[in-house]
Amino acid sequence: MVNVLYRMFRGLSALLFRVIFRTRIAGRERVPATGGLLLVSNHISFVDPPLLAAVLPRPIHFLTMVEIFRHPVLAKLARGIGCIPVDRAKVDHSAAREAIRRLRAGHCIGIFPEGGIRLTNESVLGGRPILRTGLETIAVLGQAVVLPVIVRDTRKPYRWQNWFCRPTMSVTFGQPFCLWRPAHQRDDAALHAVVRDELLKTVALD
Repeated sequence: MVNVLYRMFRGLSALLFRVIFRTRIAGRERVPATGGLLLVSNHISFVDPPLLAAVLPRPIHFLTMVEIFRHPVLAKLARGIGCIPVDRAKVDHSAAREAIRRLRAGHCIGIFPEGGIRLTNESVLGGRPILRTGLETIAVLGQAVVLPVIVRDTRKPYRWQNWFCRPTMSVTFGQPFCLWRPAHQRDDAALHAVVRDELLKTVALD
């Protein structure tokens, strides 16, 4: 069921971003084809998840705010395409465990570490991002490759006038990397800084 619904979701998204809008993609050849992959992206609009689903050549299981799952219809659709509910108001150990399990099974997990839509100076694109902690632990325990991604101009669909002039949005894939932590040592702050720096490097690639 997940595969069928996800293919429909991805197909409709691809149609939207190729026919009605334009999408410029950079670095797609850097996306690992197999194995556990933690996709880490900035977040500037509700368009970001379907856009990433449309351009990534493998399914993404997004960590999705738990509020979506409080609506019966949306919850069914979200679970159907593989989303994992996460409570942003606390440290959600259940969501982390499920993400780690799926990464170890070789899936791709998508996460927006800014914790929501961010457009200020304290966002990734603003240059001084404040990122939620925890993704570094998920990456290490999930034995996953981390792929930084930058999306731009995904607020353009918010204006109905843009639906008639085919504006361009962009997705830039950065360099994949791995996080490593010595046994019995927790230096999550250093790993957190690595993720932050790699996201900022990907901004510069665009």
